[in-house]
Amino acid sequence: MEINYYNIFKFFHIVFFTTWMAGLFYLPRLYVYHSGTKRNSSEYKIFITMEIKLMKYIMNPSMILTWFFGILLVLYLEVYNQFWLNLKFVLVFLMSVFHMYCAKIRKNFENNINIKGEKFFRWINEVPTILFLLIVFLVVFQPNI
Repeated sequence: MEINYYNIFKFFHIVFFTTWMAGLFYLPRLYVYHSGTKRNSSEYKIFITMEIKLMKYIMNPSMILTWFFGILLVLYLEVYNQFWLNLKFVLVFLMSVFHMYCAKIRKNFENNINIKGEKFFRWINEVPTILFLLIVFLVVFQPNI
């Protein structure tokens, strides 16, 4: 039986992208509720614990492995100069920047210095959704301009 590296790389890329996105959809939603709690309350501390664990055990490894298997796919297929793929790379980079921004927000909550309100977090909750839709569009339709 011959090993099909393409399918293995694609499988893991999809799995880790899915778990990364689940975290990126959920974490800003946690911030919406966290911002409405009183500092130093037990509820506030529970949110901090949830956010730390989500980031450390699900989101960070998922982001790293999404990049790893995505790069393996590109190298395996030797597709370097396709418009849709380069644009996808830019959007995934922006998703990674958003991920890092969420980590900064998490630290602000942990250090009791968050100044943003519920409304702000409701708005930023839409960022990963928009990027996700654009990325999936590019992968499915692969437009070459």
